[in-house]
Amino acid sequence: MDPITIKRCTVDEIACAPNLPDLLAEYAAESALDDLGSANPQFETYRMMQEVGVAHVLGAFQGETLIGFLVLLVSVVPHFGRPIASTESYFVAQVVRKSGAGLKLLHEAEKIARESGAVGLFVSAPTGSRLAQVLPGVGYRETNRLYYRGMQ
Repeated sequence: MDPITIKRCTVDEIACAPNLPDLLAEYAAESALDDLGSANPQFETYRMMQEVGVAHVLGAFQGETLIGFLVLLVSVVPHFGRPIASTESYFVAQVVRKSGAGLKLLHEAEKIARESGAVGLFVSAPTGSRLAQVLPGVGYRETNRLYYRGMQ
């Protein structure tokens, strides 16, 4: 079995991964909201955000196969006037979750957040998910709850 590697990627490296549709389908099955529909990544938007340094894209690979991804957003929050990082997308395929790939992605995101001068990192996890159970054990604390109400 090939080792797991974490790599800072361009948007195109993720967009062109042959198995991306399968990963997105698995991601949607676990955490999508019906109101939002199926995954429809806006790669041009991601590219623009990456070009201006707001979006940082990470890929988890087993050999040449993409097994997970994380998009980290870092920007100054106007209310506090300080840079804060947050995960926009974070997913690892179910079959490799016990490999440590998810934590490796998270640790690389933390490194980027520090390099970018962020004062903290917010990680979004679906209610009741494995990620929501793991985060407190690796130093994250619940600070807020996110609520959703469809508008259509």
